[in-house]
Amino acid sequence: MTEHEKNSLKVGILFSAILFLILVFLLRVTFISIYKPDHFISRMISHTDLALRGKIISDDNYTVAENKKIYSLAIIKKYINPNKKDLLINLLSIYTDTPKSILIHRIYDNNLSRVIILKNIPYKIKKNLSYLSNVLTIKKVFLPSKSKIIYGLDIYEEPSIRYYPFKDRLEPVLGYARWNSQHKRVGMGLEKYYDEVLMPKQNGYTKGYRDVRNHIIFDNESIIRPRIDGNNLYLNINLVLQGKIENILDKLKPQMKAQELLAIVMDSKTGKVITIATSNRYNPMHIRKQDIPYLKISHIQYSYEPGSVMKPITLAMLLEHKKVNIYEIINAHNGIFYFKKNFTIYDDEPFKFLNVIQAVIHSSNIVFAQLGLRLTPEEFRSGLLKFGFYQKSGIDLPYEYKGVLFNLRGFKSQIHRASNAFGYAMQVNLVQLVKAYNSFNNNGIMIIPKIAYKYGNIQIPTKKIQVISPTTAQTVLNILRQVVLKGTARATNIPGLFIAGKTGTAKINKNGQYIKGLYNSSFIGFVNDKTHKYTIGVLAIKPDEKRFFASQTAVVVFKNIVETMIEMNMLKPEVDK
Repeated sequence: MTEHEKNSLKVGILFSAILFLILVFLLRVTFISIYKPDHFISRMISHTDLALRGKIISDDNYTVAENKKIYSLAIIKKYINPNKKDLLINLLSIYTDTPKSILIHRIYDNNLSRVIILKNIPYKIKKNLSYLSNVLTIKKVFLPSKSKIIYGLDIYEEPSIRYYPFKDRLEPVLGYARWNSQHKRVGMGLEKYYDEVLMPKQNGYTKGYRDVRNHIIFDNESIIRPRIDGNNLYLNINLVLQGKIENILDKLKPQMKAQELLAIVMDSKTGKVITIATSNRYNPMHIRKQDIPYLKISHIQYSYEPGSVMKPITLAMLLEHKKVNIYEIINAHNGIFYFKKNFTIYDDEPFKFLNVIQAVIHSSNIVFAQLGLRLTPEEFRSGLLKFGFYQKSGIDLPYEYKGVLFNLRGFKSQIHRASNAFGYAMQVNLVQLVKAYNSFNNNGIMIIPKIAYKYGNIQIPTKKIQVISPTTAQTVLNILRQVVLKGTARATNIPGLFIAGKTGTAKINKNGQYIKGLYNSSFIGFVNDKTHKYTIGVLAIKPDEKRFFASQTAVVVFKNIVETMIEMNMLKPEVDK
């Protein structure tokens, strides 16, 4: 054999040996990963502490939504000491409040090597089980493995669940958050709007060498990463008032035979929404098929022709453009005005003549149709846009409908302008109306309404806009006070409080036709004492056709709300001395 052949043989043998060693190593790794004999264990052990979604907390410090950690309990059967079975069952039954017969069935009536005994264990019981695990180890209930590791109770964390302790309170505004079957996060309401704020930021993680009890040894080689939960969200909502107003709506809805009753209470100075309630709610932890229509937040997702509540808005625009004198006398046409061919306007109360103040008090469509034509198409449309109509209100809720408003070409039609002047041929939502009206009670300053004021340590800013002059705002407010003293809202008056507002009863249009007996009735108003100013909006959707006027529906709800706020010392009527 030549020297070259000898060298080639040596290289071949060496190469074969290396391949053999690699193959042995791979087989060993594969064997360990599949069969995991007791004596083949990692010296390191790790633990993940799942971060939680942030809490949602009301202004009166009630937690209305939070995630709760849950755990499961498992045991590897072959490590149970045969002589300690009864002790194991007895102690598990005591610590988990589970009947012995159920525990015996779950542990022994199967062929599984590792059995799950309990699921959805709350944190309090988990702490007790951690203590029990140490007790069982001391009492040698579990036998050590070949590697001298004691595999006791296996208490492991499951993905947390979202918990709503007050069930349907504040729904559907509060909404819900969960993972669907496609592992996508879904939600509604505040949970959806503030989803990124509330989402957990970082899971906790610890890693280190294990001791004989299968616990991590914390030393200078350990890895520790802290858990960072999502931000807590803090609301302006007074949950006690919210609950009381929801009870009012629940009581009055069947009496009025309404499809839905809505109410909003907002601080006029700050824009803080302290109540936003509906009669149609659901339990976010148990959503049923019949609850699906209630998922919609009607305060922002129900658009409707508002009717006479738009008259003060029209008046404010006329005053801003100096196109009206509130004392001037206008022809009211004895309650029937043949405005255009095939377009006749009616009033509920017939008058020959009314001044502008009286036209608001008696809610004259005829007078306001004529007044509306004094505004040019540009002035009328831009004025409505300035008040926030046909755009999202800015309230912190998702999926808001912005409503319907003609383009500038549409406003060139006299019929359209006349109709808009008393709240028809346009659509709005209740939050938009409350936001616009609030300027009358706040020196002409319109504020973006906000349900939440802070997440974590970060304040949520709001926006203020001077939409009309303080003089115009005060003039309209004084006239709305007369509506309460002399007009369609007399039932709201309470001595010692400044209450003002406007009723609106509007027909419902379906497919271009106004349906007999179908109405939306609303009242947007204010209630002030010496230190508080509130703007309150109420809407009754499709009440009984026999009592559909706002004075019979929305006004009644408003009065009940104010009386409740007095009972809670949120309003203090001034007593004459």
